[in-house]
Amino acid sequence: MTSCTLAKRDLRGGLGGLGLLWLCLMLSVAGLAGVLSLVASLDKAIADNGRALLGGDLELQVASRSASEDELALMREYGEVTHVVETRAMLVAGPAKISLVELKAVEDNYPLAGPLEFEGDRPGEGEVGIDRALADDLGLDIGDSVRLGFADLIVSGIVSDRAQGGGFNFAPVVFIDQASLPATQLTQPGSLYSNEYLLLLDDEDADPSVAGTRFTTEFSEGSWESTTRDEAAGGTQRFVARTGDMLLLIAFSALGIGALGIASAARAFAASRRATVAQLKLVGGTRATIGLMLAIEIIVVVAAALVIGLTLGALVPLLVGQFVGDRLPIAPDPGPHWAALAQASLVGILVTLAAAWSPVASALGARPAALLRGSLEEQSGRRSWLVPILAGGAAMALAIFSASNAELAAIAAGGFIVLGLLFAGAGWLIRLLARRLKHRGGPVFRLGIAALDRPGNATVRLSVALGLGLSLLVALAAIGQSLLNQLDRSIPERAPAFFHLDIPGDREDEFRAIAAEHLETPDLNLVPNLRGSVTVVDGVAVADMEEIPEGAWILNGDRGLTFLGELPDGNEIVEGEWWGPDYVGPPLVSVDAEAARALGLSPGDTITVSILGRPITAEVASLREIDWSNFGVNFALVFSPGTFEGAPYTLLGTSGSADETDTQAFEQALVAAMPQVSTISVADALDQGREILEGLDAAIRIALGLAITIGVAVLAGSVVATRAARTRDLVLLRLVGGQQRQLVWTQLIEFFTLSGLIAAGATLVGIIAAKWMIDGRFEFEFVPDWPVILAIPPIAVLLAVGAALIAARPALTARPARALRGR
Repeated sequence: MTSCTLAKRDLRGGLGGLGLLWLCLMLSVAGLAGVLSLVASLDKAIADNGRALLGGDLELQVASRSASEDELALMREYGEVTHVVETRAMLVAGPAKISLVELKAVEDNYPLAGPLEFEGDRPGEGEVGIDRALADDLGLDIGDSVRLGFADLIVSGIVSDRAQGGGFNFAPVVFIDQASLPATQLTQPGSLYSNEYLLLLDDEDADPSVAGTRFTTEFSEGSWESTTRDEAAGGTQRFVARTGDMLLLIAFSALGIGALGIASAARAFAASRRATVAQLKLVGGTRATIGLMLAIEIIVVVAAALVIGLTLGALVPLLVGQFVGDRLPIAPDPGPHWAALAQASLVGILVTLAAAWSPVASALGARPAALLRGSLEEQSGRRSWLVPILAGGAAMALAIFSASNAELAAIAAGGFIVLGLLFAGAGWLIRLLARRLKHRGGPVFRLGIAALDRPGNATVRLSVALGLGLSLLVALAAIGQSLLNQLDRSIPERAPAFFHLDIPGDREDEFRAIAAEHLETPDLNLVPNLRGSVTVVDGVAVADMEEIPEGAWILNGDRGLTFLGELPDGNEIVEGEWWGPDYVGPPLVSVDAEAARALGLSPGDTITVSILGRPITAEVASLREIDWSNFGVNFALVFSPGTFEGAPYTLLGTSGSADETDTQAFEQALVAAMPQVSTISVADALDQGREILEGLDAAIRIALGLAITIGVAVLAGSVVATRAARTRDLVLLRLVGGQQRQLVWTQLIEFFTLSGLIAAGATLVGIIAAKWMIDGRFEFEFVPDWPVILAIPPIAVLLAVGAALIAARPALTARPARALRGR
């Protein structure tokens, strides 16, 4: 008789725990495949549309100046070029119709790739094309008149389709012809704007990064930045990578919890098949034939779990595209994404192999002599652990290298293992406590407590499964709530009402007068502002660095620079000295301490920055700790007075308190007096941040809900796995006079004790982890919604106990005669 025939007949007698294996594996693989497919779908959409997203093959960008003839000549050697001037501005459509916009002044051949279509006409001189959302918000239509800076323009068209560019837009995008730009007067010396040159390479197969590197190297003093079509969605890619890493770690955590359920299922399956194995050996069955029979049974169940789990996971990109695709710069590719699905199935198989090998190998070792003696206890050996260790290690390695940040994934995996050991220790302590208390109290209490330490109990495994899922849920819920509460309450209490850009340096007094007239609490803070890039760090050119050190974000492109005599509020000198308000002498600079440590800088070293193509070298005088959470005007690089003597600059400032309700009059007066000033509403920025956080929090909760579901399934499955022993115990109790109500209470005491103690410990661990993240990483106040956080454990306990009680119902209702006959 073949192994397939034996497996088919054996399965007719019941799954023997394989149902739990199917459920845990299916849920785990569905979650993992969903996350991997979603990340792959966004990566593929970006890769396939990189040229269209960027508008060309290569973008070269420089702040506050146009390219020189030599620079333009080198660009044209590579292919076709188009010029875009980008800045922020206030669009005015009427007294109460004012909006911050992202302004793009483009040439006729823009974009070189990708769509730009309008309802109506493309804007010519004296005209503007506006975003549909902006048109709806301000009630604008084709033919209406608007004002940008000092120019009055006519709406010629409404954007119907365009490439989204590098990420989430801070404000609606509007287009004008470059011939209209001078009339706006938004690009005066010192104004904050960028010049972007898009290139479409003559050689379509050429690597644009080679051209970008050559250009930025040849004009290294020019503060140029290059972006290739492969980096077109940089902001989106970073968001996808970070969000994907977080969801991936949660999915792998859920898979780890599911592995415990798979192990319990395999143990129950092995226990149910020991007698069969012994019987087959007794009639001449070989170890190979019997082993293949058991393998076929497990493979059938695993295959069924993988098919359903992978199908559900493959649908995730399509569902995300349907429900939130319009909020993303680019819609996810619907797939299917076979590499992601293959990776999820491989990890699922490895985890199943690691969890199920030892108990099944033990069942395969059942001896006929043991059957004749009526004793079929589980046997184990050292060799049975070799395969689980190798398979588990391979699954973990695959998890680590699947993340965009392998170091972070390795740390998270280590933390996951430590947390698992912590809850395993908690389970062992619960067993020890049960052992000491099982002779105290009434008979019902004693029986319920003793069950936690009965032979073959799953107390430790269940402690790990419930503890991991619940602690992750509490931690991430507390982190998300703290961040949202910061946005809703804490930040608005101390944040200004507005940030202002491009305030003319010679009109500071006029600006202050407008604020004093129209704001109840002006709270003005105005500082000089220039744009520049760091080109040399203590004698080492940034262009020559093989890679930018982690944390050295001040080297990434242009950034704001200022010069001050007084130490800014919220800044503290931690090394070196401040120069004082009356300083006169060589250029000095004070650097953000975190960035300085990443670069190995200390007082006495030097930094060179490029301002409008002019290099300026300053000595590092001090390092500062900056309180970025005060929402003031903070700069990583603050220079001494006189450093930028003669360089054009504008003022950057904040005004008002965020809790002021009537700021419309101030906005209207400011736009009328200084049309070139861009005003950013902090409330609007916080709303955008809240929307992103809410979406991320929802995704995390869905993933964690999956982890909790698997944990509850593990609990219910473990009860099922011990059903035979549990049924025999309950039947014997009933035969000696135990009432049904008392039997139910024994089960409730067992389940409530275990889940309640673990829930309390998991809640404490989750809160500690969340506080550490908020205080140490985000540097915000830890202010979760305590009623919600404290409601999570009892709800989880009720779910777990309910699931366990349902699983135990057949044992509670078993008939004594049938149970004693073993049927």
